[in-house]
Amino acid sequence: MLKLVKWALVLAALAAVVAFVPVGGRTLLARWQAARSPSLFLARAWTEIEQALGKPASRTGGTPAPSRAQARAAARPPAGSPSRTPPVERHTDADRSAVDAIVAEHAR
Repeated sequence: MLKLVKWALVLAALAAVVAFVPVGGRTLLARWQAARSPSLFLARAWTEIEQALGKPASRTGGTPAPSRAQARAAARPPAGSPSRTPPVERHTDADRSAVDAIVAEHAR
């Protein structure tokens, strides 16, 4: 019976590690859910292991997911895009005097 309890504790600890411990920014459970198939999950995992060991990524494995910085750069519009206008302050003198009154009241 003690052997069974020991194995249950080991399996529970392993499940907790898989679900809650981030490796490279994501948990193994999140990586599993993001993969389309078990073979793609294993290919990406193997590629990450090779990169962690300093080996170049093999061409036979699955394509590794883009990094967060690459994903943000792809989603961000170009810096000089004409659709983005710089923010403009549109405060009236009444707004400024109201803010000054509030600041003066709290400064007392």
